[in-house]
Amino acid sequence: MARTKRKRLSKVKELPNVFNMESDTIQSEIQNYFKSGNLFTLEIGCGHGDYSVELAKRFSKRNFIGIDVKGARIFRGAMKALEESLYNIAFIVGRAEKLNETFKSNSVEEIFILFPEPHFRRASHRRRLISSGFLKIYRDLLIDSGTVHFKTDNKELFEYALKEISKSGCKIIFSTENLYQEEVRKTHLEIVTTFEEHYIKEGRSIKYICFRF
Repeated sequence: MARTKRKRLSKVKELPNVFNMESDTIQSEIQNYFKSGNLFTLEIGCGHGDYSVELAKRFSKRNFIGIDVKGARIFRGAMKALEESLYNIAFIVGRAEKLNETFKSNSVEEIFILFPEPHFRRASHRRRLISSGFLKIYRDLLIDSGTVHFKTDNKELFEYALKEISKSGCKIIFSTENLYQEEVRKTHLEIVTTFEEHYIKEGRSIKYICFRF
């Protein structure tokens, strides 16, 4: 397993659709990669990138970027995008804390945060991708009509997210403690990640919030 991970880490650096936040020219690299000047849609903590790839397939005129701190995770999604000739998607290896150093203000139209690490210890709550510090970053990146989509199977994290969103003065467009008991429209809400499938089979309810600033 460790050997496979090392191989992926090595190969992912060579892929034309994968970039690194540590690069001094990351902004120009991203702009040069996409053929259109469309706004970006980000998936933060994209893991293997399945969700971002599916978004890119469904919405071919939009630009999607999956972001994760682990390059080995990104490898699979990046390879799939290349194999399917999806040129409206790219991946970035890096931390969400540096997003506003990577993207200009008002350059993002949507953000997806799907099943992030709960960081249960109170001392680690600030590392939650839905904490007030990250919300400030998202506010700067998004256009005025931009939206954030948040999913989790964890009730405590869901309730925490509702409080942080409310304290930040955001407008909740829709929220539910059991997404698939709702009438899901034919949009991104139809897309189910591999992990999400496991959670559903285990009988966990999927919690969802859509909000804007």
